[in-house]
Amino acid sequence: MTGVEMVEPRASRRPVGRSTVIGSLVLVLALFGLTGCQQDNTPKEYGTVTQQNFLELCTNHYYDNTNDTLAITGNTIAASVEAPTPEQCQCQYDVFATQMPISDFTTLNAKLKTNPDEAWGTVPDSIKTGISTCMSGPVTTESTTSTTVAATDATSTVAP
Repeated sequence: MTGVEMVEPRASRRPVGRSTVIGSLVLVLALFGLTGCQQDNTPKEYGTVTQQNFLELCTNHYYDNTNDTLAITGNTIAASVEAPTPEQCQCQYDVFATQMPISDFTTLNAKLKTNPDEAWGTVPDSIKTGISTCMSGPVTTESTTSTTVAATDATSTVAP
């Protein structure tokens, strides 16, 4: 040989799975990012938004929510629908809020959409009795806090 040293070719060493590791990290971060963006609107407790949703569907009127105070508007959800009074609906909400855990309430809500008769059959008799009482007579509620529900011509105060 002429002064040139022959080196045996070595196997090319690429960093071990570098593109695979980077790709995996990107995938993992993307999955964590997506799960972080997943929104769960299921209520964890009874609150003003739950109350507003219930009252709106029960009374067929939209409510304004300002500083956790609900006020009924003159705007209806659907035309020509007879609905209970705001006081009757508030009474019903109070029955659910005091007698049914929120998780059972949200489950009932979901089941009512698919099979109302079967779903209503799972409601305890004490709640059914409370709802019937709300619908059959004058409504009186007792609470240490109250929510003002303003009717179109008058303002009444009902308990949350």
